[in-house]
Amino acid sequence: MERTIIKEGFALLRKEKYYDQLTVVRKLKYLNYVFAAATFSNILRDIKVKDKTLSLVSRGIQELIKVELDFFWQNKKYVKQGKKGWQPNEVREATPKELSIFLNPGFVFHVEGRLTVQQKVDFFTTAQKEVIEFGVTLNTFSSYFISRKDRDFKSHVKVQLQKGINFKCYMLDPECNEASIYFEDRRREQKDEIKNIEVMRDIILRLGSIKKDIDEAGYPGTFEVFTYKHVPYNYFFAIDGGTPNGKIMISHYIYGLQRAKCPVMEFSKNSNHDLYMKYWNSLRNLIKDAKAIRI
Repeated sequence: MERTIIKEGFALLRKEKYYDQLTVVRKLKYLNYVFAAATFSNILRDIKVKDKTLSLVSRGIQELIKVELDFFWQNKKYVKQGKKGWQPNEVREATPKELSIFLNPGFVFHVEGRLTVQQKVDFFTTAQKEVIEFGVTLNTFSSYFISRKDRDFKSHVKVQLQKGINFKCYMLDPECNEASIYFEDRRREQKDEIKNIEVMRDIILRLGSIKKDIDEAGYPGTFEVFTYKHVPYNYFFAIDGGTPNGKIMISHYIYGLQRAKCPVMEFSKNSNHDLYMKYWNSLRNLIKDAKAIRI
């Protein structure tokens, strides 16, 4: 069905707008439906492509047709919507520079939000020196050591510690003025946020217990917990930050949205140096005055 939607959609665009394949591909890329021109050609020639790609192109071509022609797919054909007052909007073609950015942005965008435990493990098991977890409450992070099976998370941390890799965890100081201001503001849209200050006091104890167990094991790597006094702007998960192999995940905190649902961006020093340095320098500034907890 999706291939039919694409093929008939292209036929409609060619008839009404005289667009060729490359024009359609460039317009779809401007709408952020990114795929190679050869892929579009393969679809039209009935050559096999991935189902995920078919879905992407199908959604894109339907959006383009709706915006420029006021047609939508219904009952196995394109039908004129005929909405009163509709005005066509010409989608421009992505420029060569924009095409390069779209195809090679240098980062991965996880729009659904917080990564799975396995994705997180896959990310930090490549570390060679250091792992930094920087968040607000560290509730989810600390719970991985207790509520999940050891093989899901804890065992992977131990393997890294045995290799001499250091873990540094940073959470907002629940006793600072910045914490009160932050949670008081967020509670206007999310009532439960104000409860976090009390919860965080328990989390500090939980992290202290985790640290104690790790310290007693005598691993070459260290596990440290710090509190900072800044209004939180975003989450960081950084690997080997001060080295050429540095990579990072960040998630900006969107007002009115649960932090776990905020999109996550993943990139490295190698894939996008300028973007990486902006966030790495920000993280360094946020943690420079952090205090180690003493349990």
